[in-house]
Amino acid sequence: MSAKPSPMAAPTLVLISGYARAGKDTLANGILEWSSRPAARINFADALKEAGNHYLDYLQLDGNFFNEDFKCQHRDFLVAAGRLARSLDVDIFAKHLANFVPCIPSVDADSVANETVVCSDWRYINELRVCQDILIPLGWKVRTVYVQTTGIDAANSEEEDSIEAIRYSHQFDQQYIFRPNDRNTIMQEGRVLAKSWRL
Repeated sequence: MSAKPSPMAAPTLVLISGYARAGKDTLANGILEWSSRPAARINFADALKEAGNHYLDYLQLDGNFFNEDFKCQHRDFLVAAGRLARSLDVDIFAKHLANFVPCIPSVDADSVANETVVCSDWRYINELRVCQDILIPLGWKVRTVYVQTTGIDAANSEEEDSIEAIRYSHQFDQQYIFRPNDRNTIMQEGRVLAKSWRL
């Protein structure tokens, strides 16, 4: 007698929070590398970088905000543009991500869309609320992770305040405290999450 197939896991958005350089991207890479379903990464800041690139294209200027060196050199532009956008609609980047997540094309030709999406730049508590409000009615799960690395502090007071607001008001599905320069362990934990959450 054959075993019953396990029920399909719901498509899942994984939001990863923590200070810059704490290991969020590395954990996201581990999850994506070991995901058994079509998976992709999209960050809240991607829309801002796309808008910045359109600005450069319109003025016929060279540059790409998805290039790490260019982004770091011109971070002030992104910060100012992001502040402007959030002053007009505090939820703008969260709404953009949550509405885009179910539509991201999969690299898997047999699948229309990704079933696992990882976001490694969750910085504001409203971003969680917006993602839950939009995605849960569509049958998605929203999972949350906090990443900390010993010796890594907030890059500035704004980062500290926003991350602490999340920690104060939300209970994470998973929390980590890693040792410095422990990439292999972080990647391994991404593998464990992918397996245990059926991502």
